[in-house]
Amino acid sequence: MPAAICLKTLLLGLLILLLNGCLGGGGGGSDDNASTPPPPPPANEPANLTFMSAAGIGVSDLDAAVTLYTQGMGMRVVDRLTRDNRTEVVLESADARGSKVILMDFTDGIGRNFQQNPGKLVFYAKDPNQFASNFSAAGGRITVPPAAQPSVGNVVVGFGRDLDNNLIEIVGEPTATESFFGAFGIGVSNLDAARDFYVEVLGFEESQFLQIPGQYDEYILTSPVPGSSAVVLMNWTNGSVRNYTDNPVKLQLDVAYPDNLAAAISESGGDVSRGPAASEEADLEGALLGYASDADGTLLEIRQGIRG
Repeated sequence: MPAAICLKTLLLGLLILLLNGCLGGGGGGSDDNASTPPPPPPANEPANLTFMSAAGIGVSDLDAAVTLYTQGMGMRVVDRLTRDNRTEVVLESADARGSKVILMDFTDGIGRNFQQNPGKLVFYAKDPNQFASNFSAAGGRITVPPAAQPSVGNVVVGFGRDLDNNLIEIVGEPTATESFFGAFGIGVSNLDAARDFYVEVLGFEESQFLQIPGQYDEYILTSPVPGSSAVVLMNWTNGSVRNYTDNPVKLQLDVAYPDNLAAAISESGGDVSRGPAASEEADLEGALLGYASDADGTLLEIRQGIRG
């Protein structure tokens, strides 16, 4: 399929996403280490709103990945955590806008394939050509150089691959100061079932369904809490073999009441491997933490947090 047709179709969805203003809030901070639950909300307000505070990807070379994401993509390191089976470097976008990105270096000796993630990371940039140039200079690979698309208002879009073959989507955005992390895509084997789980159980809202002919179908989901990046559920339709199960990625989901979210996942038939409890990991300082997974084994790290 011609790249221009694919890009045109994709950009229609991107424009809708931008117009919907799902990233209208500034900052990506949340109170992850709150030791006591916040007061119950008024009866006329939703009780437990979920937002993606961070998206995590496994990497084969942590130092090289940090260099690419900082020097090549404008992010900055805000934390480094020693976890039970991994080291995590937490990154914030140049504009401190959207969710954080976590680079995960696994230390448990279990073999993992970091080259087959069927998802994507979407970055919005004031100057997409400069972003692509920096990305390439830091070791990234540009596969489709940024180019204006006249049919959709000359929005500029390009594509690349990071050091572990993750798809990087670059979109021109005039409101950006420099750049920000706009969306995290994960591959799913059953698109409609995944949509139902993420919307009806986890509490995300469906923003748009897109069919990219000859490439993939996707649902763009946003949080009812403004300021976090979108979640994109992707199922490839181009006949390529994709690994949808047990990829080394995670969604860090923050909610006011983690027990309620874990219960909802269990009641839906989902897998909760650890109920929310105070973490014994030193770097988490007793933060309330639980683990679950979706039907494809994508890790859902449930944290207690509210957006300030």
